[in-house]
Amino acid sequence: MWPVNIVAFAYAVMSRNSLQQGDVDGAQRLGRVAKLLSIVALVGGVLIIIASCVINLGVYK
Repeated sequence: MWPVNIVAFAYAVMSRNSLQQGDVDGAQRLGRVAKLLSIVALVGGVLIIIASCVINLGVYK
């Protein structure tokens, strides 16, 4: 799920920039969004891999 990863990376960069500018609350908020998107992308990717394996095993059985 690479599009979600790209968005998560953008939020992580924005979070870092906010922290460097001294906006701790904004950095935490953006960091939470980046973390959530990263988890969603990871779980989605694993589910896609599992579904692909199940489908392939069903076809070749």
